[in-house]
Amino acid sequence: MPRLATGIPLIGREPELDTLRAALRRAREGRAGAVLLAGDAGVGKSRLLGELVAGADGVTVLSGRCLDVGEAGLPYLPFAEALGAQREAAKRWPVLGRLLPGLTPPERADQTMERLRLFDAVHAVLVDLAARGPVLLALEDLHWADASTRDLVLFLLSRLDTQRLLVVATYRTDDLHRRHPLRPLLAEVSRLPAVARIELAPLGAVDTVAFVSALAEGALPDTTVHTVAERSEGNPFFCEELTAAVRRGATLPDGLAELLLARVERLSPEAQRVVRAVSGAAQLVAHASLRTVCGLDEDTLESALREAVLHNVLVAAEDGYAFRHALLREAVYDDLLPGERVRLHAAFARLAGENGTAAALAHHSFRSHDLPTALAASVRAADQAAGMDAPGDALHHLEQAMQLWEAVDGPERICGRDQLALLRSAAAMASAAGEVERAVTYARSAVAEADLRDDPELAADTRHQLAIALIPFDVHRGEVSKAVAEAWELVRDRPASVVRARVLALRARAWVWGVPDVDVDELRGHVQQAIADARAAGAPEVEADGMVTLAAFEDWQGNIELSTRLGLAAAERAAEIGAVRVELRALHNVTCNLLVSGDLRGAARMAARVWQRAERTGLGWSDVGVDGRTAELFDLYVLGDWDTALDRAEVPGAPRFARARIGAYSAPILVAQGRFAEVEDLAARLAGQRDDARAGVLLGIALAEAAQWRGDPATAVAEIRTVTDRLSTLTRSSLADMRWAVVTGVSALADLAEQARRRGADTDELVGQGEELAACGELVSPMQVRLEERSPDTRAPTARLAAELNRLRGADAPAAWAVAVEEAAPLPYWQLLARWRWAAALLAHGERDAAAEQVRLVRDAAGELGARPLESAVADLARRGRLTAAPATDVLTPRERAVLELVADGLTNRQVGERLFISEKTASVHLSRVMAKLGAGSRAEAVSLAHRRGLLG
Repeated sequence: MPRLATGIPLIGREPELDTLRAALRRAREGRAGAVLLAGDAGVGKSRLLGELVAGADGVTVLSGRCLDVGEAGLPYLPFAEALGAQREAAKRWPVLGRLLPGLTPPERADQTMERLRLFDAVHAVLVDLAARGPVLLALEDLHWADASTRDLVLFLLSRLDTQRLLVVATYRTDDLHRRHPLRPLLAEVSRLPAVARIELAPLGAVDTVAFVSALAEGALPDTTVHTVAERSEGNPFFCEELTAAVRRGATLPDGLAELLLARVERLSPEAQRVVRAVSGAAQLVAHASLRTVCGLDEDTLESALREAVLHNVLVAAEDGYAFRHALLREAVYDDLLPGERVRLHAAFARLAGENGTAAALAHHSFRSHDLPTALAASVRAADQAAGMDAPGDALHHLEQAMQLWEAVDGPERICGRDQLALLRSAAAMASAAGEVERAVTYARSAVAEADLRDDPELAADTRHQLAIALIPFDVHRGEVSKAVAEAWELVRDRPASVVRARVLALRARAWVWGVPDVDVDELRGHVQQAIADARAAGAPEVEADGMVTLAAFEDWQGNIELSTRLGLAAAERAAEIGAVRVELRALHNVTCNLLVSGDLRGAARMAARVWQRAERTGLGWSDVGVDGRTAELFDLYVLGDWDTALDRAEVPGAPRFARARIGAYSAPILVAQGRFAEVEDLAARLAGQRDDARAGVLLGIALAEAAQWRGDPATAVAEIRTVTDRLSTLTRSSLADMRWAVVTGVSALADLAEQARRRGADTDELVGQGEELAACGELVSPMQVRLEERSPDTRAPTARLAAELNRLRGADAPAAWAVAVEEAAPLPYWQLLARWRWAAALLAHGERDAAAEQVRLVRDAAGELGARPLESAVADLARRGRLTAAPATDVLTPRERAVLELVADGLTNRQVGERLFISEKTASVHLSRVMAKLGAGSRAEAVSLAHRRGLLG
């Protein structure tokens, strides 16, 4: 069973909890108030109130709840519960006997006067208790309150003044239809100055994933966690129920279905009939369509729809009606009888055939068992989705078409294409949608199908598609080489054609996959021939792709500026002809050129341009789209712009492969911030995705760095050995990655050597291991070395490696670290790491003043970045070396100060994020750091302390 939500930390509700705590703080100070806590059923109102109560030390908590016992309700039930322990008060106010069980109330006098006395008595009890200490009165489920309770609530809230009293009342917004009796009370009290309202919205996508992950405790795959999070639509109760159901192998929990259906069963038969019809549509339903499907006259239909909308079962949009929550639709649909479902889908299919979309026709025809119509419509729907830059939708329709292929007679005649065409389309759409595993599966099937035909060009073209589909994985060197070689043999002696041009262009890029026996001149000849063939065959996209590869050749020859100009020209040409993938590849190469030339800001901007363009054209999760995102993440990491990077890494809607790759690129940032547990959790969730070697490399480096910061260099070395083994298997081993991994491993070995020397132990074996590890750079191809050796992200770890080898050998040299600092100049965070080691070397050589200056530089900059492990390490160095450095000028970083200033202006975390162009979660992280630095327990206290210390203007 999953953990109960109360057993895990509160997630995504920090701003609302801060608001409640601030209201309680004001109440402690003698400023009474009330908070109306509103939200849908299951959204977390009780949990939030429970968190407030749990932290209300020294507060008398009185709590009561209303019950759903029909229209009349139980008079004053929540007050009877809340005051149940105040039996002594009945001696002073006998009228309270009407509330407290077991007491004899006085004889009833005039009913109106008796009611007023009761109200006064309840008010007096609360005032009396508040005189002795702060009081929190919690009234839950006010939507079920009887009339007497509502009147008493109004009476109390209108008399809030200087008492040390806070009233918190919860109610369900989804139960408040337009004629609900609570609405007049809410309208009345909302005008009172002491009353505030908190609307508890569903959790955001990122917080929902975090919540489900916490519930699952690692027992569910990452993909399942995201699926559950998406289905729950941010409702924590739904998260709990769905997580439990998935663990049991169910789809919709019985208890949840019954709860949802109870809302529908309260409707009239006509309204239920309409609601069932809407469930069969699975999307927004037009009024006219409902009239046709339901067979109701206009007046009856309108009355039924109004009832369903008033009771928050359906919502009315401009163009029709839909369910308020997808799970409610699912529960109603699952409750339909089989024949009823078929009848509804057949009716909607007829409507879709007359004036609907191909997607709707395919869906309803399939569900009503009209399989030939479903097949034809699925193929048309796939074409339409592809034309609208919606590859995920296109893939869904193609997969349905392939599912139906064997179930109908004459499928080729029905849909107008053969099975091979469907397989190739599915591979292309899967690749564009980021479903890379499915892309490879379909591409392999297409190769097998093409080999059954006597068509060399078709066989070559399917192999070309397979090689392209395999690119993102980095581990299928043999299969890629085989596909490229076979494709080339099939078209080598054939005349110029589009397919031959494609294969030549692919052959020209063959160094990426380690195809043997090719040199630069041969590759250049291939790409020039590919461009010529493409022009002869009228294939401008292949021509543009060849131009991108020619630009890359200039890069490999060291002509970065020329390569960049050619790349931008190729991108412009590709954009003119609508070859978006080629355009994005060209721009990604330009991004790499900017990185190599040291313009990291420019590289980050270009990378953002790549993924944003990919996103606009439906390629956001394709390999080129993800390459753009990860390139930006790396640039922002080394630049130290970690808030922006982590905002970019929040991609809850991404497919599995993209989510893993992007998550892996965020891991080094989390380590640099000291968030080691999050990195370990990320690594555990991605452990099953063995095909993504690149993600494994980055996670391995991050885990090694985390182990080293934690003082466990032996584990760090073990992690790096796994990383270098993995790098040696990649189709394109990165020199920068290899150097990053190697310097991390050698640094950990140097730590072990220093420990050994302090014990008087021999270090020869450790030195040998380090020198062996340093030689791993030879595993990188000479072409790749030539391409990357000029890049700052290669030069910086190379210089650090030389300095770390000195440290490993017991000859730590300040001069080597000075070089490392200089080489890392474009990379602020890595430069700080080198400065820290430089300071230690200077101190060891007796240069205390120089060491103190480096300590000051690192400490101030690390604090600004939020690099907590580095900040602690340099503080420890200063302490051990008894170095004195000028104190930091400000306890808060500029970003933390900006966040606190907006909080002081009354903005929520979400509003702060919007104002500063960061996510709500990032704003919350900054505020948490501020509160920790100031020793504050709430937002309001942080603002107050900052003002007192002169940190805010």
